[in-house]
Amino acid sequence: MITGVLRRITGLFRKPLLIGSPEANKLVLAQIAQQGDDGLSERHVRHLAYPMRDAGAKDRSHVVDLFSEIGLDPSEAAMRGGVMGEHHAAVATPEFDHLTGLLRETLEEMGWEYDGWECAIRREG
Repeated sequence: MITGVLRRITGLFRKPLLIGSPEANKLVLAQIAQQGDDGLSERHVRHLAYPMRDAGAKDRSHVVDLFSEIGLDPSEAAMRGGVMGEHHAAVATPEFDHLTGLLRETLEEMGWEYDGWECAIRREG
C-alpha cells in the first residue's frame, strides 16, 4: 500500500513525455512490438502537425515547406487546419528519433504542435 502511494506521489512530479522524444517513441514501439513488429523494416509513416491556438502560428505554407525540405510528402490533415507529412522509414532507429525531435522543436518555434506519428504494422515472416 505504501509503495502504491509513493508511486502516485512521485508520478505527480514527473515531467510529461514530449511527443516525438525518444522516450515517447519507445512507447509506440512497445505497442507495435506486441503485434510482432520490431520497427526496423521500412514502412509508410505519417507525421501530423496542427497550429497552436494562441501562439501566433506561422502560415501553414511554412509547415508545408518544412515538411518538403526534410523529405516528407506534405498534404492537408483531416482536422483543425493541420498538415500531414508522409514518407517511408524504419521507426526503431536513432535517425527516426532525431527526425521526430527535430519536427517537435522546429514546429514549436513556428507556433505549431507536433502531434506525433503513426505507421503501418509490418510483421516479418
